[in-house]
Amino acid sequence: MMRTFFAAIVTLGILAGCKPQSTVAVQPNQADSALIRMVEHRIEEKKELDKLRWQLERSNFMQHIARYKPIIKKYAKRYGFDYRLIIAQIIQESGFKMHARSRVGARGLMQIMPGTARELSRELDVEYIMLTPRENIAAGIYHLYKQYAYFPDAPKPDRIKLALASYNCGAGRVFDAQDIARFYKQPANRWETVKPYLAMLKKEDWQLHLQVWPEGKPPHGYFYGYEETIRYVENIWNMYQMYRKIL
Repeated sequence: MMRTFFAAIVTLGILAGCKPQSTVAVQPNQADSALIRMVEHRIEEKKELDKLRWQLERSNFMQHIARYKPIIKKYAKRYGFDYRLIIAQIIQESGFKMHARSRVGARGLMQIMPGTARELSRELDVEYIMLTPRENIAAGIYHLYKQYAYFPDAPKPDRIKLALASYNCGAGRVFDAQDIARFYKQPANRWETVKPYLAMLKKEDWQLHLQVWPEGKPPHGYFYGYEETIRYVENIWNMYQMYRKIL
């Protein structure tokens, strides 16, 4: 494999740096072309990862990651998550700002809503979810785990994405989108097939709702924040894939 890899590098050099000596151009065969594309892709990927690593090392994120990583790893392991997924989620949620507060009142590193915090306080027997980083992280990961449990039949990557969507917009919205997926006979446990239906929970989609639900409207109410939820899931997942390679 290494010999083939270096042969591809040599081929790239020849194609890029040498001028043909005759009017007959030598074209690489299909296998060579595929190998060249693979090498080029890996080179570009390495550049992107090096750039991301450089940015992290020169930002405050690396300091925050180092500070909170023991807590994140502890609770991520307890609930069966890769700690790098949680790091990506925290960066998306709060940028590691403990006192971050959203326009709707979510607070802390994991941006937990007050009502959710009260519920989690009772379940975990902790008092300061909204005030201390350790409890906020522990409660947030546990809350993600609760969302994860709602989708036991989904393949793991889809299960994580559905759980993230549920964390962001509420499980009920995802359940309603799954109902529409089933109506159209699409897989209800695949993120890629469910996410377009989040956009069909608006009041303007009432004709569809009449066909899906006896009440003629989504059981968990109309939903207009689907673009934010889709971006939320995609951003975290993309960050997570990169952090798996550099952290």
